[in-house]
Amino acid sequence: MTNDGLNASRLGSEEWPLTGGAMVPKKSLKVLRERSNVPGLLHLAAHIGALLLTGSMIYLSMGTLWIIPATLLHGAIIVLLFAPLHECSHGTAFRSRWLNTTVGMFAAVVSMRPFLYFKYRHTAHHTYTQHEHLDPDIVPFPSTLREYVLLILGVSFWPKMIGTYWRGLTGRFSPVELSFIPESDIRRVRREIVLTLALYVAVAMISIALHSWAAVIYWLLPRFVGEPVLRAIRMAEHTGAEESPDLLANTRTTLANPVFRTLYWNMPFHAEHHVASSVPFHALARLHKEMRPHLNCVANGYVEVHTQIIREILARRRFARQSSTGGPA
Repeated sequence: MTNDGLNASRLGSEEWPLTGGAMVPKKSLKVLRERSNVPGLLHLAAHIGALLLTGSMIYLSMGTLWIIPATLLHGAIIVLLFAPLHECSHGTAFRSRWLNTTVGMFAAVVSMRPFLYFKYRHTAHHTYTQHEHLDPDIVPFPSTLREYVLLILGVSFWPKMIGTYWRGLTGRFSPVELSFIPESDIRRVRREIVLTLALYVAVAMISIALHSWAAVIYWLLPRFVGEPVLRAIRMAEHTGAEESPDLLANTRTTLANPVFRTLYWNMPFHAEHHVASSVPFHALARLHKEMRPHLNCVANGYVEVHTQIIREILARRRFARQSSTGGPA
């Protein structure tokens, strides 16, 4: 499985030959693919700074109702660590390999996603983007508002996350997982999961010994309540786009403000990332300028995306009711 964006023939697989990569000139890609440590370190510093700021807001708001928005904001910054985890899994966040691995594993531990496991799962997502059965991360379009709300709340995410850790701990990976984890790396993936769980247990034991709620207040609770923010972002990337091999139509680019783009490491330029996943995050804005006329799925913000999704859900429900009663379609 490969998806480096150099040309259309190397995107996807025989089962799912992705298209769209041919429209990016090789000459442009060669320049855009240049990696550097500086942008990644600057974004990492901004992210850690934001975490310290929102963590301080929680500390200062203790005993007041202001702790609720402070916790929600801190949780949003925590779950956005998915962005450096994601970029490091591609090996493009930094020029140095050890930085990609170290920062990726740090973000993985904090956001509760095994780094190596995610790397292989995400490769399958890029190879089979929007394939109904082979894309492990496809989010089917919600058929009702209830289903939409449950997706946003992460009701299906948490059982999947717990299941991933349990199967990694016991070594009983599912057939789907064995389809994207190389046999030669199963032990490494399992070892990382076991060590991560051991670290979580150590944090719990130290917290109990010190009678400290710090881990809960500044990490676990915010991490939990912040998940809907990430669910909404992840849904915007593909949900409602075409379920076809056309990367220019099956992935959505969402135009966001500079602050959010910094904290989400330019991942709102998502169609660009899928077309050329070897291009580092800091060059995606430049790639967007070249690709913009060719993109079929672009939104002017996350509110617009979810407004469209909700309207489509309601429209489909109306059509279904009218069809069942014999009314006008």
